[in-house]
Amino acid sequence: MKSLIVIFFLLTLVLAEGNKLYAQTPQGNVMIITNLERAFPENGSMAEFDSLTHQYQTKVWDKNPYVISHRTVRHWWGHDNRDIIEITEVKTWEDIPKAMAKSNELFMEAWSTKEARDKFNKAYDKFFTGKHSDEIYQEVTFKK
Repeated sequence: MKSLIVIFFLLTLVLAEGNKLYAQTPQGNVMIITNLERAFPENGSMAEFDSLTHQYQTKVWDKNPYVISHRTVRHWWGHDNRDIIEITEVKTWEDIPKAMAKSNELFMEAWSTKEARDKFNKAYDKFFTGKHSDEIYQEVTFKK
């Protein structure tokens, strides 16, 4: 009986250690990458684009509790100066729809009338061709 208890105890230890192999590894944050193609409207300037982008950043992205960080970057050097890339970082896959819903809510609050929203969208959208791509990436993490 004593040897049966010792074997049971050792088997329990081995199985407990083996469970660590099946444990989920720590996951990195999720990045939503949107690559937009920039238009060059005659009635628009980069100062206007920067101002509109800054307004959206401070009124929407910066106030969104699900967004860890957000960056809008524009092409600086290379063969194609039409790229505008937005990088939105959230904690988990589940936070993506929450972040997008909250962004819509914050947009509606910041531009509270349909006229104000239409005016902002018309001013901002003229800087884009409508061509874009969306990708979702996960940060690579390493065990310590």
